Amino acid sequence: MYTPMDTINLQGKTRPLMGHVESYWFENEQIGLGLTRFHRVVIPFEPFDSGLDYVEQPESTELVVEWAKLGLADPSDLDGVDLSMVKHEGIEASIYLGSAHNWTHLEQFRLTRVDAGFHVRCVAVVEFANEGVANNEPLEFETKVTYRGEA
Repeated sequence: MYTPMDTINLQGKTRPLMGHVESYWFENEQIGLGLTRFHRVVIPFEPFDSGLDYVEQPESTELVVEWAKLGLADPSDLDGVDLSMVKHEGIEASIYLGSAHNWTHLEQFRLTRVDAGFHVRCVAVVEFANEGVANNEPLEFETKVTYRGEA
């Protein structure tokens, strides 16, 4: 028998805080990947009540975007970069919630230079259903990130 899942309503229950971007080097000879520079973006959200009774409330979470291979001569030159999954193959994004890494499809993730950091405009779909956490839901937000350098 089908049991409908809950809806988290991430959009209505929390908001993103200031995040950060870092670059890092990685290689894996077994898959033929030479030393390559990648970028990672981490955007925390305010703690909130997710409504999931099997985890402690309020929950804390963050959006993590990893494995962005941008090929930039200057890894801090992120102005105008769009990390959407349509434009960059291999990027992974997830939001850890309900004791699961919930894959997040980035339709748009644009960085625009402002002051000493970057403005982020994100349009995404959080795939909660893949892990049996809740219904999938859209997520749109704007926030700022700073570039921390190499991890």
